Amino acid sequence: MKFLTLFSACLLPCCLLAGESQHKSMPMPSHPGMHAASMQWGDAPPGLPKGAKLAVLSGNPGAAGMFTVRLKMPPGYRIPRHTHPTDEMVTVIQGHLDFSMGEAANAHGGMYGTGDFVNLPTGMQHAVSTKGGAIVQVQAMGPFEINYVNPADDPRGMGNMKK
Repeated sequence: MKFLTLFSACLLPCCLLAGESQHKSMPMPSHPGMHAASMQWGDAPPGLPKGAKLAVLSGNPGAAGMFTVRLKMPPGYRIPRHTHPTDEMVTVIQGHLDFSMGEAANAHGGMYGTGDFVNLPTGMQHAVSTKGGAIVQVQAMGPFEINYVNPADDPRGMGNMKK
C-alpha cells in the first residue's frame, strides 16, 4: 500500500509536467471565445434575402479558410433552394428551422430545433425557412458562396452565375 502511494506521488508531478509542456507547444487562437451578449450583428450579405442579421464568430467568410458565423432570421424568413461549393455545418442555436434537402422532386427534410445539427454536403440543394424566427451557427470553408437553383430567387439579381 505504501509503495502504491509513493509511486502515485512520484508519477503525478511527471504527468502534470508532461501535460504542461504539451499545452505550451499548442498554438493559442487569437480570439479564444466570445460571449453572446458581445456579438456584433450586422446585415447579412447581399446573397441572402433581406431581413437576416449576421455575426462573425471566427475567420473571414469572404476569404479562403474556415469560418464560423451566426445568422439571426426573423419570423417568416426563407432562403430559397440553393447550393454551396463547400460543406456547410449548421447548428440551431435558438428557434426552429425547416430544412428541405436534396433536389426538389426528391427532397427530404424536417423541422430542426434548438441544439439540432445538420451537415449539408458540397453541392446539396437545400432550402431553409422559419415560422417563428431562428438563430443558427454555420461553419464552412470560405469564401462563402451561395448559388440559387432558380436564378429568379437570387436577391442579388444575378442568378446563380459563376464569376
